[in-house]
Amino acid sequence: MINDLNLITIQEAMNLLQVSRSTIDRWKKSKQLPFIKIGKEIFFHKEDLECWLRSHTKIKDTNTTDHVDETDKIETITIGYQSQTAHMWSSLIMKELCLFEEELSLINPSRKVRVNWVNAANGLELVEGMIAKKVHIASLGDYPIIISHRLSRLLPNFRPILLGFDGKTSQSEGISLVLPRGTDFKDLMDVSGNKITTVMNSSAGYRLNQLLPQIGMGKYEIVDQEMSISFSNIIRRNVGASVMWEPYISLSQSKGATKINVEGFSDDYLTGLVAQEEWAQINEDVIIAYLKAHIRTHLFCREYPLKVSKIINKATGISHDITLNIISKVRWDAAVYSQDLQTLQNFTLDNHSFIPSNQDSTVIQYRGHYLDEACKRLNLARLFERPLQGDWSSELLY
Repeated sequence: MINDLNLITIQEAMNLLQVSRSTIDRWKKSKQLPFIKIGKEIFFHKEDLECWLRSHTKIKDTNTTDHVDETDKIETITIGYQSQTAHMWSSLIMKELCLFEEELSLINPSRKVRVNWVNAANGLELVEGMIAKKVHIASLGDYPIIISHRLSRLLPNFRPILLGFDGKTSQSEGISLVLPRGTDFKDLMDVSGNKITTVMNSSAGYRLNQLLPQIGMGKYEIVDQEMSISFSNIIRRNVGASVMWEPYISLSQSKGATKINVEGFSDDYLTGLVAQEEWAQINEDVIIAYLKAHIRTHLFCREYPLKVSKIINKATGISHDITLNIISKVRWDAAVYSQDLQTLQNFTLDNHSFIPSNQDSTVIQYRGHYLDEACKRLNLARLFERPLQGDWSSELLY
């Protein structure tokens, strides 16, 4: 006990209440168990704890049967992923291999947990789910990561944190301008007067918006469409062009469409994992379990691309040749580099954004101790809490 403040540690609270650590964490989350956070340590005020215990104590009626609420015994953890985005296929692989469930069972074999996998059409849908506290961990593209950070300036109770990265490619490889089969356009200037489709509040939409002022926005009709619809319109030649991400670029090319490399797409394309900070603090063991499964999935993607291709083919119907080609071009690496954070820092929202700009341009908060602890438990080289320096390493991948 910290005598001067009459505070007790988590272990002392567990002994006092005669419950496990997971029960303490669950009560903090669902029953407002009062606690105090000093640095990274959690403490409890003994008098507050005893008062809370009395208020939650029920006197058993010996004349009635004691019914157990089964829903109180099963935890639900919701993971948001995007199977339609190739750079985030690691979540789909993890789901199919049950790696997260396996890591959760290692925490406490008797713990009953249900993992709810939510397959979203785009990142903004997952950001909305996190704000509503319906999604606990989300796989997002770089632009939705920044949107989540900007929204936190409007919503004080929403504090998203970056846990680590997912699929990466340099120079925005994986996002391209795609033209329908049979067009003789050579660059974006030739598309003038035609419709250009993309998902506007996305990594692809951001890059298109950054490019248009350089070539004259009035020359183009920009249409906000889900990527699957844009793909259909490209194949049917209903639009002049579309800014797409993988696997839709490769799928379009397999149908005769043309990919154009655009100079304006110069930022590295990054995808990553985001969680609500308050939830992460309460569920640190769950976060670490997910990151362990995440790193193991990356290793699987790098070492067994043929097996990965088969899993993706079965889940999405995309051919082995296409999935294998895409997988080989993605850097599957959770590690956070200073240059990655700088890339996110460089993102700015356009003047038509529904999110007001302000003086604070700080990038989303990176909490490296979760990823470091996951590496430690997997007996990998430690990342510690700070971003790595220098260029992406060709040997050090997580």
